[in-house]
Formats: sequence, C-alpha cells, structure tokens
Amino acid sequence: MPATYRIDLRGADGTLKAVLPALANGGVLALTYRKIVNAPGLLVFTLNADDDAAGMLEHRGIVEVWRKDDGVAWYRDFSGLILRRQYRYTDRNTVTVYCPGVIWLLGTRHVLYYAGTANKTDFTSDPAETIANTLVTYNATSSATTTAGRIRNGAISVLSAEAAGTAGNTLDWYCSWKNLLETLQGIARVGGGDFDVVQTGNSAFEWRWYDGQLGTDRTDTVTFALEYGNMADPLYNHDRRDEVGIVVALGQGEGSDRVTAVRTSGDADVELIADARDVTSTAGLRARADAKLVERQAVQEFGFRAVATPATVYGLHYFLGDLVTARYGGVVEVTRKVVAVDVTLNEDGSETVTPEFGTP
Repeated sequence: MPATYRIDLRGADGTLKAVLPALANGGVLALTYRKIVNAPGLLVFTLNADDDAAGMLEHRGIVEVWRKDDGVAWYRDFSGLILRRQYRYTDRNTVTVYCPGVIWLLGTRHVLYYAGTANKTDFTSDPAETIANTLVTYNATSSATTTAGRIRNGAISVLSAEAAGTAGNTLDWYCSWKNLLETLQGIARVGGGDFDVVQTGNSAFEWRWYDGQLGTDRTDTVTFALEYGNMADPLYNHDRRDEVGIVVALGQGEGSDRVTAVRTSGDADVELIADARDVTSTAGLRARADAKLVERQAVQEFGFRAVATPATVYGLHYFLGDLVTARYGGVVEVTRKVVAVDVTLNEDGSETVTPEFGTP
C-alpha cells in the first residue's frame, strides 16, 4: 500500500494551526517535495483557497510533512518555511504554497567578519566540523553579535547549533564575506561529512554535522541491480576529458617571491592554475589546490531509475543521505549516495518516489 501523508501547518511562532490530511476535503489537494543533501529542497502543496486552512498561511510559517508507511509509525519527512503563495482560479479557488526546507535559513546570513579574523574567517588546520560549527554559531545563532566582532547582530531566533565537535578532514579555510550556506556547502564537499538543520521543537531548529554522510552506510544491505528488479534504464559514463591531475596554487607575493604549492592526484598529466591570493598559509594553498583536484577529477556517472520492490522501499530500507550499492552487470559495481529524493502524492492516492544517486 502507498504511504499516507499529512501536513501540520504552524505559525511562524510554532503554534499549530491545522493538521491537514492529504487528498481530502478540507485538506491538501496536491503535494510534492524534493529533499537534497546539504541544500534546502522545496515543498509545494495546494489547498482550496476557500477552506479555513488557507486563511492560516503566514510568511515564514512552518510546514511539516508527515509520512506513515506500512510497519512504520508517523515520522516528519520534511520541514519548510512558507515563502511564496500563489492564488489561482480555474474550476475552483486554489492557493499553491511554496516552502523551501529550513536549511534556507543559513542562506540568509553571510560571514560578516573582517578578513584575517582568526577562527571567524580564517581557519588553519582545523577539523571540518569545527570550522562549520563555528561559522554557524557566530553568524546565525545567539552568538552572532557585534560583541563577538560581527559587523551586525545576526541571530536567527529559532536556530541553534549542536555542541562543537572535531570530526571531518583537517582543513585551512578562508571565507570572509561569503554566503554562509554556500561556504558550508564548500566545506562539506571536501570536509568528509554532511550537515542538516533539524527541527527539534515546534519552532526550534538545530544545525548538525554528520561525519561521513548524512545517512547510514547500507552498502551491505541495499543493492540496486537489474537482476533484482529494482533498477531500470542504467547508464554508465566514464569521462576523463576535463580531468586534471596537477594543480598549482598561486598565493601571495609578486614575481619570483610569489608563494606556490603544487598538488597532484591520479595519473592525469594535465595542469591547472588555482588563484589563491587570499590565502596566507602553505597549508591553505594545498587545501585550495586539493579542492580543485576534487572539482576536476574524472567523471564517473552511473545513472539509473530506482524501482520500488518489497526489499527497497524509501522510508523503510533507505533514506536521504544513505550509501547503497549499485551494480550494472559486469560493467560496474560502486557505492552510490542518495543525494536527493523527490516525492509526489498523485491524485489517485498513489505516490511516486524518485531517489537521485550521486558519488559519495
């Protein structure tokens, strides 16, 4: 049987306004949402504009999608903030509501400390989790104050950060004036972990770091393959045309006094220059070059369409951020990461769940 859905509609202060069943009178007429690792994603749902619930919508109101599958109790699968309402009349009055996921809050802040500020904009040989946690703490929580050196008070009242940890790869990181969400995404790409903003109360959210990946390593228990009936339309592409194996990072100085760092990876005898004039340490130059090597590594794309089977059901056997095994005959067998999930509740009550897989 398909999963059952409902929406809990709250005010911006967390007050519960309504519990809306899906595809029912006085409830949700249409529902689709996309979850993405390290990004806000988006929920879109439609209500009858003449229903009472439509009058309860407010800017930055909190919307929760709850899901219940066979053998699984109700659980919150998405939390978003109301940022757009579109009213329309066709055969009836409707309002379509657009709600980015709560990670969107991080994108409303920048790293507002002057360049060269140790442990605020400039980090040297620090764990990725420590860097990310510090950036969130001092740019988006109650510690984001002018007293701490930020150029404006920037606390987001509903947001906190978990206790600082020391997980992830050791990095040098420089990010003055950068958008907070974008620099966190950059850290995650090279830092050996993911992050999320988790709803912990009616109007309370906590930033968290996940060492390794957001989800669970299920490579031993979840495999997608043609012979299992849970894979369709596989396409494998191995492309080395834009691969770079040598990066020269150019730091500060002029002429023969310019500081440089050379980093190599793999067997691609192709060079690339990386501008790093904002970096003040040799370790930082190496980190900048390493990031470019990751960015320009060979592309190994393995795409396929996941087919639900009794052994591979979203919300039961795998979740966003999980690692799974994907196999295509004798061509390739690799670990893939569930980097996004699209969920649509169809008018007939059936659901369409489309996971997207990427390279860990």
